[in-house]
Amino acid sequence: MEKDIRGRLSVGVSEFDDLIEQNKIYVDKTSFIKKMVDYGEKYYFLSRPRRFGKTLLVSTLENFFHGKKELFKNTYIYNNWDDWNEYSVIRISMKEISNESPNRLKKDLLKLIEIIAKDNNIKLIEGGSYILTFGQLIKDLFQKSENKVIVLINEYDAPIIDNITNSKLVDENREILQNFYNVLKTSEKYLKFVFVTGISKFTKTSMFSKFNNLTEITLDEDYSMICGISHEELENYYHDHIQLVADKNSYSYSETLDKIDFFYDGYSWDGKNRVFNPYSTLHVLAQKKFSSFWFSTGTPSFIAEIFKMRKISENYFKPILIKETDLNAIDPDNINETTLLFQGGYLTIDNKIFKNNIMEYSLKIPNFEVEEAFKDNLHNLYMLKFETGFKNSQKEIWNEVINGKCEKLSQNLRAFISGISYYNRISIENKEKWKMYSMIFNVWARQKDFHLREEIAMEDGRIDFVLENIKENQTLIIEMKYTQDQSKSFDTLINEAFKQIEYKKYWWAYTGKIKLMALALKDIKIDNGYITDVKCKIKDVPI
Repeated sequence: MEKDIRGRLSVGVSEFDDLIEQNKIYVDKTSFIKKMVDYGEKYYFLSRPRRFGKTLLVSTLENFFHGKKELFKNTYIYNNWDDWNEYSVIRISMKEISNESPNRLKKDLLKLIEIIAKDNNIKLIEGGSYILTFGQLIKDLFQKSENKVIVLINEYDAPIIDNITNSKLVDENREILQNFYNVLKTSEKYLKFVFVTGISKFTKTSMFSKFNNLTEITLDEDYSMICGISHEELENYYHDHIQLVADKNSYSYSETLDKIDFFYDGYSWDGKNRVFNPYSTLHVLAQKKFSSFWFSTGTPSFIAEIFKMRKISENYFKPILIKETDLNAIDPDNINETTLLFQGGYLTIDNKIFKNNIMEYSLKIPNFEVEEAFKDNLHNLYMLKFETGFKNSQKEIWNEVINGKCEKLSQNLRAFISGISYYNRISIENKEKWKMYSMIFNVWARQKDFHLREEIAMEDGRIDFVLENIKENQTLIIEMKYTQDQSKSFDTLINEAFKQIEYKKYWWAYTGKIKLMALALKDIKIDNGYITDVKCKIKDVPI
């Protein structure tokens, strides 16, 4: 039986009131709500990938503007807000509206407006269009309540991105959305606050082409952590759950936290503040195992559809530079694939570079989960030449290892490490650097398509890594040693590694053709920094 823990996980719950009433953990984002309302702007837009908490944020806003103060009892805003008046709220999720044809989209928009009107005891003009009835709904709610109206629109771009490969339907749906969203502009005097979310910022829709006072907070540093879970929030809200994962997998708390960092952290919209993917993080805490949770539900199908029709032109395993003007919006008629991958959650901002009066962003793959999803689900399908290179390189390395040599492995790993600034390196402060290199080796081996197992518990210790060639019944047992001590030689590290393997007889758990490998990494000081060198040695199993 699991011990009692503080708070219940909110997996599968995206409505704020349900979450609070069910005593589930709510990561408090209400300070951002106060910031927006205090700032005094009327129209806000936020872009984030799917499964990143946009729906929960919209639901939180809805309950806040409904004046449900008691639901916010343990949040920042509870004691920092005075205006708990109840406002009329129009909440629309475009993801729930049919969009497979223009007529269907119009009918569903009209039907939704009629439902909201009925819930508020408002009688609409019969036979009115979706445009007229939306305008009437806003005006009548204002007159009825004598307060200005709140409008919350989630996934505003669904009718476009769901049909992105059908240019005719995209154009027709885009025109419908232009007319619909233009009501928000013409009804400005009746509105207090409008909040719109989406995956992409599409050009040529009235939301962006006609609103000259739309405040976009997507890349705003002040709102960079409005969605997602910061490292501080992870430990503050989920400390007990992290310990449960550690107990389940025979890790320490710090080891478990490092793994969560490596797999799911690294998202940034300002190049400074970083957050965890909330969907994946909550699932690893709930299931107590590390896996790729995000891709199957978080990746918009339109990304795969677009890349089926074109070749990926960049190697996204290296840093990518892009101008702010290109990063910020997508033209459905001329889609920039890098912008698409950023807005879809495959790339994130590593840092900002201001050069020659132009803002550029350096983009990277955010973490190991996304790197694996990219490689397995996009990269392998559309970059065959890279896949062939991976497999050829793996075969060469494996053949050399079985013959008692490892020069190619050490050279290849050294080259890989020299270019990993784009990976989500764990902060060195207060953490063991060995763990960072262990994770880097994990990434390297998986990119080479090695069958890799790591940290395998034995009777008297834990094997660092095992590479297996199942078809040939071949096994490579690896002990890795790392040092930053300049006085310690590679020979010393290699001898220490072999001594540990032989003392604990790690090979007893395996049959077939077995080789032992000592893998040594050393940070060599150069000027004011370090470079990492790699050496390895192969041995047969002692007789």
